[in-house]
Amino acid sequence: MMIHTAELTFHIEKNDIITLEENLGDNYKKANDQFQLLYGAYFNNAYTIQVTEKFGKCYLSLFVDAVRLLGKPDILKEDYPLIKRRIMELLMLLIGHTECYENHTLKRLDYRYDIIIEDSHIRQLYFHIIGKHINQYRKQIKRKGEKDKLTGKMIKYKTTVYHSTEKSISVCCYDKSAEREAKGCAIESYERNVIRFEVRLRYEHLRYRASKRCKNPLPMQLAYYLKETLYYEYLHKYLLPIYPQGDYYTFSQAERMICASHIPPDNKELLINALRKISTYGLSTLKKQLTPYKYNKVLQLLRGFSINPILIPKNYPNAPKKLENPLNALYAKYE
Repeated sequence: MMIHTAELTFHIEKNDIITLEENLGDNYKKANDQFQLLYGAYFNNAYTIQVTEKFGKCYLSLFVDAVRLLGKPDILKEDYPLIKRRIMELLMLLIGHTECYENHTLKRLDYRYDIIIEDSHIRQLYFHIIGKHINQYRKQIKRKGEKDKLTGKMIKYKTTVYHSTEKSISVCCYDKSAEREAKGCAIESYERNVIRFEVRLRYEHLRYRASKRCKNPLPMQLAYYLKETLYYEYLHKYLLPIYPQGDYYTFSQAERMICASHIPPDNKELLINALRKISTYGLSTLKKQLTPYKYNKVLQLLRGFSINPILIPKNYPNAPKKLENPLNALYAKYE
């Protein structure tokens, strides 16, 4: 699946801006509006452009939706030549040459992992459950809503969970169908019933990866990030620690499984008490209350039962006793 979107910046000359204005028939500050009018449909509405001029330097910023650009859900390393060719086609239409492509700067990249849950009720239950996952991992803080700019009131996201830092890396999970419906957009066949996980690499992180401070520096260019090993490295490092391994159970079902096992009685007591606390207060509260050793022991013991530490709520309407973790297939790649 690899990537979803990317943002590239090209250093251009003033003469390029003049050419761009001639080709689009409008001032460069209105470049995107005019571009969408003339060429949006031709490029499957996959591009957003912005032209800026600061301190005598000119830049063309390009936001690319790779899935829309190629019209297919799986974007792989082998697709890079086609992505490059289509971006160069855009540059030819705008500024009449492609010389700036080889020196482009990658400013953002969104890795994505999609799962399909056809039952809308189960999708809603899943978002309810993952909203109870850990509040913070590394410097990524969970956000389940945002303030209304007019009223100042907090509006809760219904089908999205963010774990983000301000400028470096964000992890996001959202219902793709619901997102398209909210925007009034048609739902593509590869978007229907999809829950999308994204690891979003932002400028500060990409700049760090390109610096000498990084053990294995990586140039800030698109081709270097279209590698399957790097893709799975980021998912493993930033996504999976937020969403623990194991299937989801009701408390009573998990308790029966633990009590019927052959682990020592003190471990049974530790797990059942831990699950009670998680059920009432959440995973982050348990992490604060236990020593790192005991907290990790709880997670390790639960993994032995394939029980997720987050439980299916007792009073959730029409909830099953067990919900298979939608990320099991991804976890299996690291076994």
